Amino acid sequence: RTLVYPPFKHTWGIHKGTERKLDMLLGNATDFVNPQGLAVTRLIVWDDPDKTKDDDELTAYGINSGRDEIIYNISMYSLDIFGETGSGPGQFKSPRGISADPKGDVFVCDTGNRRVAHLFNSGKGLKWVKSFGEELLVEPHDVSVTEAGTLFVTDRARGTIEVFTYGGEHVKTLGGLVYPTGIAVDNPKMTKSRYAYSFIYVIDGNGTILRKMDYDGKILSTLQLGEMPVESGRMKYIALDFFDNAWVTDSVVCKIYKFDKDLRYITSIGECGDNDYQFEHPTGIAIWRRFGQIVVGERRSAQYFWIGTDIARFDAAMGEDRDGNPAVNLTMYFTDRTYAHIEIKRDGQLVRELYNHKRLRQGSVSLTWDLKDDAGTRVPPGEYTIEMTIEPTYSSFGHFDKDVSTKVVVDG
Repeated sequence: RTLVYPPFKHTWGIHKGTERKLDMLLGNATDFVNPQGLAVTRLIVWDDPDKTKDDDELTAYGINSGRDEIIYNISMYSLDIFGETGSGPGQFKSPRGISADPKGDVFVCDTGNRRVAHLFNSGKGLKWVKSFGEELLVEPHDVSVTEAGTLFVTDRARGTIEVFTYGGEHVKTLGGLVYPTGIAVDNPKMTKSRYAYSFIYVIDGNGTILRKMDYDGKILSTLQLGEMPVESGRMKYIALDFFDNAWVTDSVVCKIYKFDKDLRYITSIGECGDNDYQFEHPTGIAIWRRFGQIVVGERRSAQYFWIGTDIARFDAAMGEDRDGNPAVNLTMYFTDRTYAHIEIKRDGQLVRELYNHKRLRQGSVSLTWDLKDDAGTRVPPGEYTIEMTIEPTYSSFGHFDKDVSTKVVVDG
């Protein structure tokens, strides 16, 4: 699968945070009411440099917009709430987007108050720092922070992306958009003189358009939701993985879309429902890029996944290699980068181990079998079975695999 649930020993079998589990941890302190943006990070203060087993322990922040609060974990086993309704320090009014970094800085689009709220998590809980943007912002919707210490904020009403420093100083305005909402900015790459931002991914057109832009606001790629090969509704939020694939929630048709870094459609996951691998109108999405950990917010719950891999096509046919020699051409399509083990068999007996733990790219892949066995001898005519085991490359490697096969008739 493109998304997989972590193994039991990682989550003790709990991969979905329902309202019942919320009550178990917080009593009757709150309920899910219009959940919106999500952010995840690995807090530096939580890290023990002498241990590696804690490297995947995340802090997740979820906007509970209908209650004007943030629900987040203060350890791997306990939750806390920050915020209340109002316009003062520590208060929110219909907040939407949220972003956080490993140092503890957290930024919230306090939409109803027309501002950005800066919070800080010392490892012991969230504290209010300041707010800014009140004189500029009209309808701040989502925010994305960068390692360079800047944040990018979509203003839905103004049709802009506003860039601020962590201190609240306004840097620049990127215009030309129409009702922009979700945003995700690629990690910056350091040049000799300054940080150079790679790309900005933004949901535009009130949830119907996905754009890729450069730091100066030039549009590099555009995808209309109606161009998708699957049923679509309205995009909500966006997150980037380690390879800059864009993952987008669609709250109407209850799906998560995956696009490559150039906005080419890869696959979609999910359908409406409350069973495994189903979603109840998903909204926020966040990814810890290093290990491929994904949290998805829903109407009354949140789900936790690891990035896996899947194969959408696997075919074999007689043809030629690049030199014009007879060969079997293998074509396949992966939803993520994949480790593959491929064997050629006849009548159940191994003829050739074609590849062992070969790393293959995402998308369409073509391979060739030169019609030789493991001894280098040309195989006789007949029907052969090509068996392949695929495994993901993220944290899910070693925990999940999938077996597929196809057949081919080798000519004389």
